[in-house]
Amino acid sequence: MKSGQITAVHRDNKQKQRYHIDLDGEYAFTVHEDILVKYNLFKGTDVDESFYCEVLVAEERHKAYLGALKYLGMRPRTRSQLQAYLLDKGFDAKVADEICQRCEDHGYIDDEAFAKQWVEERLRLKPRSSYMLRMELAQRGVDKAIAEDAVQGVSREAELEAARALIEKKARRITGAPNPDEERKLLAMLMRKGFSHSIVQQVRTELRQRRDEER
Repeated sequence: MKSGQITAVHRDNKQKQRYHIDLDGEYAFTVHEDILVKYNLFKGTDVDESFYCEVLVAEERHKAYLGALKYLGMRPRTRSQLQAYLLDKGFDAKVADEICQRCEDHGYIDDEAFAKQWVEERLRLKPRSSYMLRMELAQRGVDKAIAEDAVQGVSREAELEAARALIEKKARRITGAPNPDEERKLLAMLMRKGFSHSIVQQVRTELRQRRDEER
C-alpha cells in the first residue's frame, strides 16, 4: 500500500491521456486523465491507503471500460463475447461483469438486436439453415431463448432460398443440370448444414425438374 503527498504529476510522453503520479518524491502509480481530474490527483494532494485503493479500483474500471468501447467499436458483440474479452485481458471477473452491465445499460451491447442482425446478414450474405444459425448464435454466447426468437422470424421460403443459394454456389462447377451422383452430393451437403427434410426434398424436386427440362 502507498500513502503520502503528491509531489509531482508527469504526463506520459507517448500516451498523452495518462499521467504518472509521484508520492513523496517517488513514482507511485499511473492513471488516465479522467481519473486524475475526478480524484483531484494534483500536486499537494494527500493520499492515504484507503484513497490509494479507491483510485486504483477506479482506474481499473475505467481502463476496462475504455477497452470495452474499443472492442465494441470494431463490430457488434454479445455480452458473453465482451465478458470473455475482458477476462482474457486480465481484468477481474467482478470488474468485467460491471463493465458488461454498464455497456448493456447504455445500449452498447444488446444480445436480442445482435441475434436478429446476425440472422438477417447470414441469410443475405452466407446462407445458413435455421439449425446452423442457432448453433452460431450459441457459440457466441447468445441465450437459447433469444436465439430461438431470432430464428423464428426466418420463414420457410427464406430458408428454402438459402438452400437454393448454397446449391447454386456448389453447382457452378457442374456443366448443365446435376447428374444423380452429383445430386446426391449436393443434397448431402444440405443435410450436413442442418436443413430440414422438407427443404431438402423440395430442392431435390427442383433439381430433378431442371434435369428433365434439359433432356
